[in-house]
Amino acid sequence: MYLINKKTGVPEPLPEDEAGDPPSGAGKPDKPRREAGSFGRRKPEPIPGEFTRTSDRKRPARASASPCEYTRTSDRKRKPATPREPGAPPEKPAQSAKAYAVWLLARQDYSAAALRRKLGSKGYDETEVEDAMAFVIGNRYQDDGRFAEQRSRGIENRAGNRRIEMTLRQKGIDADLAKTQVQQLAPEEERVLHAVAKFQAQVKRDGMSQELKLKIYRFLAYRGFSSKAIRAGIESLGTDGGWVDDVGESE
Repeated sequence: MYLINKKTGVPEPLPEDEAGDPPSGAGKPDKPRREAGSFGRRKPEPIPGEFTRTSDRKRPARASASPCEYTRTSDRKRKPATPREPGAPPEKPAQSAKAYAVWLLARQDYSAAALRRKLGSKGYDETEVEDAMAFVIGNRYQDDGRFAEQRSRGIENRAGNRRIEMTLRQKGIDADLAKTQVQQLAPEEERVLHAVAKFQAQVKRDGMSQELKLKIYRFLAYRGFSSKAIRAGIESLGTDGGWVDDVGESE
């Protein structure tokens, strides 16, 4: 090998060449070329019986279940319920009447009358039922006033005073309490506007026919609205409602 002298421009031999030493890297064996493979390495041949990947492992076959052994929950058959003999008292729950009453009220609200009937139907005697009712009422877990207010507020925009009062009475609310709760609601003439709102698109599209008038009247009357409220609802749709009083008197 030679180097070019910058001053003379004449090539000159390297000092190693003049001393007779072999050039750098001379005499070393050539490196073997890497064969193609992942990361330049050749994968070793797998040894028989040795797993090199998880996917190579085969799951052992499951042994067949014995005839009386359950391998899945769905294989278990429920025992048929033993029918109760006519006239026999119902089977009482394991928990006490107080605990059962609290559990029922945690799921949904009950009136006092409905909760008392529910406990009696589960086999609790009268003393247990009364003790449980005193406990839940005393701790305000059950309150007829709260129950009546929640029920009436939930249906006030789609039912009239008569329907709301009847619904509360069916749930076991006292007549005086039901009437008092209905009086605390918004006037029927205002609530009926929510009930007739479903007919606005039809009236705007087809107009107010006599058949549609009677349909709206029956719809509101079935939901317990008074004649005065029905008239206000029909007039809110842009038509005269003076005929409603005559229909109410004829029926």
